[in-house]
Amino acid sequence: MSKKQKLQRLSIIAAAMLVIAGCGGSKSGDRSLNQSGDPRLEDLQPYLADSLYAQSAIDCAVIYKQGQSCQMQDIAPLGYQTSDDLTPDDIAGRLLVSHSWMGDSFMDVVRELPQDVLNLFKPINVIVLSFEVRPSFYHSATAGMYIDPRYLWRDVVEWNDIYQQDDYRSGFSDSQRFIALQRYVDPASGEYVTYSNTYNEFSNAWRSAAEIKPGLLRLLTHELAHANDFLPPELLSSLDASTSILTNINRNKSSQIHQRLNQDYALESDDLTQAANSYFGGSSVQKILTPEQAGAAFEPDGAAEFYGYYTAEEDVAMLFEAYMMWREYGVVSDVGFTTVPARSDYNCDDLILGWGQRNRLAQDEVAPRAKLVSEAILQKNLTAEFVPITSATPVDLPYGDGWCQSRTAVMSARFERLSGAQPAMEHHRRYQEEMLRE
Repeated sequence: MSKKQKLQRLSIIAAAMLVIAGCGGSKSGDRSLNQSGDPRLEDLQPYLADSLYAQSAIDCAVIYKQGQSCQMQDIAPLGYQTSDDLTPDDIAGRLLVSHSWMGDSFMDVVRELPQDVLNLFKPINVIVLSFEVRPSFYHSATAGMYIDPRYLWRDVVEWNDIYQQDDYRSGFSDSQRFIALQRYVDPASGEYVTYSNTYNEFSNAWRSAAEIKPGLLRLLTHELAHANDFLPPELLSSLDASTSILTNINRNKSSQIHQRLNQDYALESDDLTQAANSYFGGSSVQKILTPEQAGAAFEPDGAAEFYGYYTAEEDVAMLFEAYMMWREYGVVSDVGFTTVPARSDYNCDDLILGWGQRNRLAQDEVAPRAKLVSEAILQKNLTAEFVPITSATPVDLPYGDGWCQSRTAVMSARFERLSGAQPAMEHHRRYQEEMLRE
């Protein structure tokens, strides 16, 4: 596949990771800023200049580059030895930025988060918002989140501050015969809930906090699922303050949520596990699958999305993300496996569905896994909350339809009970989901 074809393919795929970006600011030509998804992080400053953790947070954020981990005596997770609710100010105190506007945009959303989502930050040491981060990630050596600023920009000036680069994994999927896609939509109308993270002077030249929030919430619930998986909430009060955060994490592996999930509800498809390792990790391909074969293996298994086969930790994050997007916005997940177009000038509807499904969370094999994960992370019984999920019915997306065409092909009263959970977000225009996954 030519470079031009890869770029076109990336710009259309509406699924699990990050969008292709256009040319940007003056730093865009320096290809040394981010090698293989590892940003330099040499331009960080505390968002709050008077933060008590200003220097220790900066030191912690970059310590993994030396193969070391943050020492608990220098900086401990926000929820260490406290049962108090976190406040937005607590979170702002651990925020590091390369540009102050990133912190402003981030905090505009954080201040509107429900209290139980704010409390999900308790296992976090640092939050990094830097122009060169792509893709977003969580790192266990720092107990830190590193956020791609494409989730934060509000206008062209801010967009131009971001280092414009492709996700380093963008070519990993080329050896497969399918493209894996995912999006969150209103079940009654098929409308998107998340807005594009790509600047477009005609259709997406600026974004309000309300437009930024759904996509950022999706990302935050995903990364915070990792944080709470590695450091389950019930363990925070008993961490050993004399050692590093990574040592504490490793000592408590048996209590991690992905271990419990795998013990009770392990994924079964070896073919999809191997395919995900090549698709997301760049490993050699063991078996080439068609869209139909991938869908046939995926449907009866318990993953919320294909990315869940990459690692047990991503399995947890995808399940929790899907539940939280339903809880907060009343939206459901479309998942699909499509063909890879032969033409270089294809559009979204040239991605032909070999298999697709709306409302994946309601699948019999998925719901109990999502419930286990969500209860462990939120520390509450969610039996009542899952009744409308398990009472709803997954619906097949039409075989042979284009990916975008299928978005409005299966709206219906079959989702009436589920869509009534929360009012879905209104839209004035069509927006595209992200591509790869964090």
